[in-house]
Amino acid sequence: MEFAPAPFPGDLEAGYRASGFHTDVVVPQLLRRNVFEFGRATAVIDDTQEVSWAELADAATRLAAVLAAHQIGSGAVVVWQLPNWWEALAVAHAIWIAGAISVPVVPIYREHELATIMRAVQPECVIGPPAFRGHDHVEMLEEAARAAGVTPTLRIVVRGDATGWISWDDTQRGQPAPTSPIDPDAPAIVGFTSGTTSGAKGAVVSTRAMLTVPTRHARAVPYTFRDRGYMPAPVSHITGLLMAVLLPIVSGCSVLLAERWDAAKAVDDIVRHRVTYSGGAAVFIQELVDAVDAAGLPALPLACGYNCGGSAIPFELVQRCEELGMKPRRAYGMTECPTVSASMGDDGPEVRLGTDGRILPGVDVRVVDADGSDVVPGAVGEFLVRGPQRALGYLDPQHTRDGFDADGWFRSGDLWFVDAERCITVTGRTKDIINRGGEKLSAQEIEALLCRHPEIAAAAVVAAPHPRLGEEPAAFVIRRPGARGSDDALREFLHAEGVAPQKIPRIVVTVDDLPRTASGKVKKYELVERLP
Repeated sequence: MEFAPAPFPGDLEAGYRASGFHTDVVVPQLLRRNVFEFGRATAVIDDTQEVSWAELADAATRLAAVLAAHQIGSGAVVVWQLPNWWEALAVAHAIWIAGAISVPVVPIYREHELATIMRAVQPECVIGPPAFRGHDHVEMLEEAARAAGVTPTLRIVVRGDATGWISWDDTQRGQPAPTSPIDPDAPAIVGFTSGTTSGAKGAVVSTRAMLTVPTRHARAVPYTFRDRGYMPAPVSHITGLLMAVLLPIVSGCSVLLAERWDAAKAVDDIVRHRVTYSGGAAVFIQELVDAVDAAGLPALPLACGYNCGGSAIPFELVQRCEELGMKPRRAYGMTECPTVSASMGDDGPEVRLGTDGRILPGVDVRVVDADGSDVVPGAVGEFLVRGPQRALGYLDPQHTRDGFDADGWFRSGDLWFVDAERCITVTGRTKDIINRGGEKLSAQEIEALLCRHPEIAAAAVVAAPHPRLGEEPAAFVIRRPGARGSDDALREFLHAEGVAPQKIPRIVVTVDDLPRTASGKVKKYELVERLP
């Protein structure tokens, strides 16, 4: 995997080391420590079983031995796409034990997204389930690999069998592997996020930066081995990875994984398993509150709080969460620089509910205008950020040049302001993205996909309001002369192309022309006003 990191001034790195934000600790060391300290205690619970720290580590080291036997170690890439099963945690740890690079992919992604990712990272190994929610993931992974022109040397299927694939059970029959030497500054994970000028962007993160986030998070709240999380977000997403894999490995807490989101079941699980923290986008919070009310419960106490991030949360909703004892905490971050701001353990509702949290120790920020000049204190502008958790850069050198400057600042593309207490409030964004329940979708990518259809001459995608998810993609299309296809036929075409369901517009408006500026750019704000 070819990669050129973004600039990072040496004095910053020295400062992070001097302050203790950066250390030489690596994930396998923390896993061994947890085995020594909490061996028989629960590490993870899913819909099938409860797994201890000793059992999780044993499964991970046996899988790591299989990776090592196939020469998948330092610099090699493993693409894995699994539901919220306990094995997903073992896979995450096994990759790092082997010293390889982890590329997690959310289960909802289809051939189009997988092929794009595989083309970018050239994986030596792919791991997936045989089927999930009626979809054949083995066949999809094979097809995506063919489309990307890659031939993984190792294929592993979890909870099933497939021709040419090694089963999970077979990986567990060998001996555990010793931990491979790990460079804390080398790429440890590649997280893909959609941007404004392309589809998937691969953000490359080192072990050193990756562990900064849960370490600081655990100190801010704080979390201990007595806590237990509830995680409905995919463990292959940045939120799930942090809260279900990395936070437990640092603090010793356990996690309850939800294979699919069901608010009523979530309430029952949280009460029955004595969950102390959870998190998610606005859609999860609203449905959780509704389920608590429907169950007639007076409260749903979460001692460590409910982390709200990824999309705007209505103030009335977080107030209701506060009344129920859920202790909501707004926060801000992104794959390229996770957890920029958060509430501290003793922060009151005015910070936890009224802002997106305090800028965390070690993080530097700038608020700039369209010309890149610093705005006056308290004014709104684009947020630039750098800190010990910042990604090394993007896989694509052009993305890195566009996203990072020579002094190590990452251009967030979001608009916000900072108050006198160093609390931030996000007010909007400059990037052309749709925020669907916390997941960022690239409008330009969806436009390009629509234009693959032979009857579509041009397309513009905007964010349409959605009562549950906040936003969804809506498409304005110009059809070619003589076109006879329906809106349903267009959606069926995208589905057949392997496009993820959340990217397929439910709202399609046929127009004769698109409003444009003198320079030819589409006036999307006018299209928003014309939404049905």
